[in-house]
Amino acid sequence: MFPTHKDCINFRDGICMVLGVPVNPNGLACPRFTPKSPMPLAPQGSGEVSLEELKRRIDAAEAKLRMIKSMLEKLR
Repeated sequence: MFPTHKDCINFRDGICMVLGVPVNPNGLACPRFTPKSPMPLAPQGSGEVSLEELKRRIDAAEAKLRMIKSMLEKLR
């Protein structure tokens, strides 16, 4: 079985948080798919963030930046 958007940590309320677009929850996941983890990435209250979580945040920020740049180019 292939992973779907609803199985991804970046999927919330019908929206891909990486790309900021609505997606079909049962559609095939994109190449940036990150599976939901049943356990926290770092112990609660530790204040530490795992490298995996940092990479996910950077990927999401880069995707959002690309989208903003694209929107700005269209305004020119």
